[in-house]
Amino acid sequence: MDAHAVHLTTAVDHVITLRRGAALTTAATLGHADTADLGPTAGNGFRTRWPHDLAALQDLGITDVRIALDWARLQPKPGLLDDDWAERFEQILQATDAIGVRPWACLHEAAVPRWFDNDGGFGNDETFTTWWPRWVERAAERFGDLVGGWVPFACIPAGAADQPWIDTWGILAGGPPVVAAIDLRDRAGTVGSYAGRTDLLGAVLRGDWDRNDPVDAAELSRTADRWGGEVREAAEAIDTSFIISGFSADHGDAETAGEIVATFRSVIDEAVADGVPIEVVFVEPGIAGPDSPAGLLDADRAPTPTSSAFLD
Repeated sequence: MDAHAVHLTTAVDHVITLRRGAALTTAATLGHADTADLGPTAGNGFRTRWPHDLAALQDLGITDVRIALDWARLQPKPGLLDDDWAERFEQILQATDAIGVRPWACLHEAAVPRWFDNDGGFGNDETFTTWWPRWVERAAERFGDLVGGWVPFACIPAGAADQPWIDTWGILAGGPPVVAAIDLRDRAGTVGSYAGRTDLLGAVLRGDWDRNDPVDAAELSRTADRWGGEVREAAEAIDTSFIISGFSADHGDAETAGEIVATFRSVIDEAVADGVPIEVVFVEPGIAGPDSPAGLLDADRAPTPTSSAFLD
């Protein structure tokens, strides 16, 4: 049993072990590559500091880590896998598992390879259905024995064709659990369509504030009500366990970010106590980056109000 997991007795009178995860996003850690449509951008030093960073997250009480296998770095050209970057990600996945933290692999967050974007990207059904499954296959072949779970999309693109997910499920099913991550604010109505085509539902919850705006108690209360409703409605729509595959306070003020995460945590704890089968909750970014300030650890690797709200 994980030492830092939280045990809650639910309304159906059994105990769920709720694990606390950190998402190591490409934007915060490595920055986007010059081979990505959003790159190049700066990272937070994870490229050389990752052994220390993983240990620091474990010391905080993190039990799971969502690691972005950066498509733009791993496939800078169509069909090719960059061996240097593949070896580096293998080392990170192995080291994560070695310290008792479960590694989940994410195959797409925000950026895509520039060649894929130039050919229409996710907005072009032919490009999407041709190249995405090939990337999933290569990732599964190279990293499948090293991951504890797959989050193919940090959030399945809105309006995306259905076939790429069918292909993704067909490639990855039968191995480590596969997560269909859905933005419950915008795509809650699609949850039921993933029944039988995912091992876990990945719920993505978002706030409605701008990064530098004040967030008062009334707005937090309204947002908490919405989050709670979204999670419960999703639980009614599909008979599978959940993870919260991505949550970010996404606020520039550290204290405000901590208040947002405290509100989010109360929503999740109440949902689990009511019987919603949530297994893992991921907060992002695990470590703050140049454009992602609300991390569990700040850029100097010191704990933040966000980590206190999430883990204490």
